[in-house]
Amino acid sequence: MATKLGGKSKGSSNKTILSKHNRLKSKIHITSNFTTMVSGHGNTTAYLHRFKLLVSATCPCNKGDQTTDHLLYHCTLLQQQKEILEKDTLKHGIWPISKHDLITKHLNSFMKLTNSIDFDKL
Repeated sequence: MATKLGGKSKGSSNKTILSKHNRLKSKIHITSNFTTMVSGHGNTTAYLHRFKLLVSATCPCNKGDQTTDHLLYHCTLLQQQKEILEKDTLKHGIWPISKHDLITKHLNSFMKLTNSIDFDKL
């Protein structure tokens, strides 16, 4: 059974975002980077640190732990990619924007950002 977190079971938002209906409708090409950025499970220092695979969860930019939210909204190492994403989303909405809205309303821009991340170099 999934652990409750803020009234929702863990993973419920991911299941909503990545539901079979949405994947088929949007024809999302799911990559490991996309999965990492949507679920938070993957090759980030914060995730690897949880399993004691790394000594620290701190991002190489030294501005905080390297979570997917940090990468998306705060990491200075991805500044150029984030500026492009921000510019694209501001044409039709606001910034910062939720991951759910990024995926449902700005998928192509979000995919460009996720595909540009080289986790091996971060």
